[in-house]
Amino acid sequence: MWDQFREYCAVRGVRHPDREAADSFCAAAGADGVEQWQVFYRRAVGCLFDVAETGRFALRAGCGRIPVPEVFTAEFEVFASSLAGRQLAEATLRAKAGMLRRFLAFLVWLGVQQITALGVAEVSAYVRSLAPMAASSRAGQLYFLREYLRFAVRERGADPALGAMFPVIVTDKDAALPSVYRPGEVAGALAEAGNRSESPLRDRAVMLLASLLGLRSGDVKGLRFDQIDWANRRLSLVQHKTGRRLDLPLLDECALAIVDYWKNERPEVDDPHVFLRHRAPHQSPVAGNHFHQVVSGCFARAGVEASGRHRGLHALRHSAAVGMLESGAPYPVIGAVLGHAEANTTRRYLRVDVAHLRPLALEVPDGR
Repeated sequence: MWDQFREYCAVRGVRHPDREAADSFCAAAGADGVEQWQVFYRRAVGCLFDVAETGRFALRAGCGRIPVPEVFTAEFEVFASSLAGRQLAEATLRAKAGMLRRFLAFLVWLGVQQITALGVAEVSAYVRSLAPMAASSRAGQLYFLREYLRFAVRERGADPALGAMFPVIVTDKDAALPSVYRPGEVAGALAEAGNRSESPLRDRAVMLLASLLGLRSGDVKGLRFDQIDWANRRLSLVQHKTGRRLDLPLLDECALAIVDYWKNERPEVDDPHVFLRHRAPHQSPVAGNHFHQVVSGCFARAGVEASGRHRGLHALRHSAAVGMLESGAPYPVIGAVLGHAEANTTRRYLRVDVAHLRPLALEVPDGR
């Protein structure tokens, strides 16, 4: 496909190809539809510009992404530009852009064609559509919606009544219990790690780091060799989520799993990251890959009943926290291992520590 694109540009005298030329090439090849081969065609050409602009492939770009409605392209770009100067994390920018695409697509479905025609009734209808979401996800959507509506009033001439919506957003971070698996269930999943996998040694090492050390997926994906002190068996890294330094003992089981992957499975490429994609391009996993399929597959093969519980890498982190709590580890130790900035964050695990809560339970009053 790259050869075809090169010939296309040569015939038309395009000396400096850009994304617009790539779009024209795909349209000329009939690859401007939604069939699998057409999507692959566009992605194959788009990879050239991803590498030119960022130095790496943007894997799974646009996978499942809601497109920006054409009538709201200008609105989307103006708001995106306003975010660019706020020094927000890349994940935050990506999340806000996704929520705005969702909102604008809903407005088009309602028949709204411009922001100045947006009213309270349409916004209320969108809020009602968020009802199936988890409480925390819904609250995040509302916080963003309030931010965007105030921007629309201030910068785009929207109805001032929109800016007065959501003066208070009520949310309870403790509304849902952390998803926790018992030690036997985690052991069963670890026993299945690597089965039916293209990268079995990597998957096992990743699950061990999450279940024994409680590392988040972002820290696992970003782990570099220079953050491992092999002589003293320690990990020293800056947490992807909080930006805080985290120092942890590197347990022998984790160290051996990393070495096994490094020596026997890891692609031989010059990349500082420990964990890489098994398929080319051999680079660290993309931002959207949280190893969910790896973990959920292990639980399924181990026969663990996971109904009502999350089945991703973060559930292993929760399980590690509760395991330390039940074994009598002090709160400061648990918080330090998990990299919590506040003790209240660690205390949320008390709600699932049934063994220590049971002696505190009050007797049921005699109703006779």
